[in-house]
Amino acid sequence: MSVFTYAPMRAALPQAVARPQQRLTLSLPSFEGMRVSRNMPCMQPAADTSSSSSLAAPQNGGKVFAMRHGNKLARLGRPADQRKALIRGLVTEVLRHGKIQTTKTKAKAIRKFVDKMIGLAKDGSLHARRQALGFVYDPELVKSLFEQVPTRYSERNGGYCRVQPVTQPRRGDNVEMATIELV
Repeated sequence: MSVFTYAPMRAALPQAVARPQQRLTLSLPSFEGMRVSRNMPCMQPAADTSSSSSLAAPQNGGKVFAMRHGNKLARLGRPADQRKALIRGLVTEVLRHGKIQTTKTKAKAIRKFVDKMIGLAKDGSLHARRQALGFVYDPELVKSLFEQVPTRYSERNGGYCRVQPVTQPRRGDNVEMATIELV
């Protein structure tokens, strides 16, 4: 019985040569979508390149570095198209029934859209009606909304709906529930 060894194979392979580490450099196209503001601290040219405390722009090909400051839209764990459809459906049901029960996050997210639809109905112009028809799913609901809202909310300048938390969380996933209702 012969014994198999890797020694003949290793001898046939070329020996590894120690090479210095090379950095991979890519030339990326710079982002041209936004205008560069020269008063941004990261865009100021560094006076002394040897100093580590200077605020020079990193050399990664980009020109603008943006963060989500002030973007307070509730994403609701969905892509943009699904989120918009969900919000439109919930707003339609709030306007139809006057009160619905949903999660606390969704109720707080649709509050401003309900107020906007009621504000459009108070305006009563043709442009406002067409905007409401583009958002609310039921055209008959928009018709009744534009007939009833100006008399019902004529004294009120905003805050047309109320979000009240429900004491019991939803069974199954223990999420906080709330009711959103028209005032």
